[in-house]
Amino acid sequence: MDFVCAGNWKMHKGPSEAAAYIKALREMAQPEELARLVIFPPAVCAAAVAEGVAGTEIRWGGQNIFPAPSGAATGENSPAVFKDMGAKLALVGHSERRHIFGEPDEALAKKVQFLQSIGTTPVLCVGETLDDRRWNRTAEVILRQAKIGLTAADPTKPVWIAYEPVWAIGTGEVATPLQVEEAHSILRSFLLEWSSAASAVTPILYGGSVKADNVSSLAGLNNVNGFLIGGASLDAKELLNILRLSRDARGGKI
Repeated sequence: MDFVCAGNWKMHKGPSEAAAYIKALREMAQPEELARLVIFPPAVCAAAVAEGVAGTEIRWGGQNIFPAPSGAATGENSPAVFKDMGAKLALVGHSERRHIFGEPDEALAKKVQFLQSIGTTPVLCVGETLDDRRWNRTAEVILRQAKIGLTAADPTKPVWIAYEPVWAIGTGEVATPLQVEEAHSILRSFLLEWSSAASAVTPILYGGSVKADNVSSLAGLNNVNGFLIGGASLDAKELLNILRLSRDARGGKI
């Protein structure tokens, strides 16, 4: 499966900044690199990003959605509107949604199901806290999150998984290659049990303070099919550099 580098801008950038970023990315990247890039902008930048990537293979998606095409859900984002604008993906259950906004696994399962139903690819995020890691609960936590999150999912339709240890997000800490490989192996084994056919085409991304100086030790690991990048993705040149370093670490293959 293709290796991808996805940038999660979180609550950074406005429309003019987003437009300048995409313009710079298009100018710097080679055509074959564009298909390996995904941007998750804040909703206020969706139109600017959609316009900027038009005619290219750069994909973009929403950071959060409500599982309905429209309705009384003040402050939420319609996945149907995102799709109409050109979004191909949407994050589901990023640790900040889980821990700041209290989104439970069962609610996230509904988001996964709805996104698949309209032809948008959900990116289900899973990951353990520092206490979970210290008490050896990593496997228990990420398996619970994955199992419940995919409870109503259709294995014949696309879904991505992103492993993001909560203790490594925005902290400057990064999981060791051994820790990443172990977690991704656990998730791949679960996917094989869920659906061998789906497992063969479902990428598992790593996210957690990914940046240029640690990406080379992670990109070539088994079952690491890409990165979900936070702060380092806010600079277009840095995102592209991470993609190129990943390609080098993988023997020139992305």
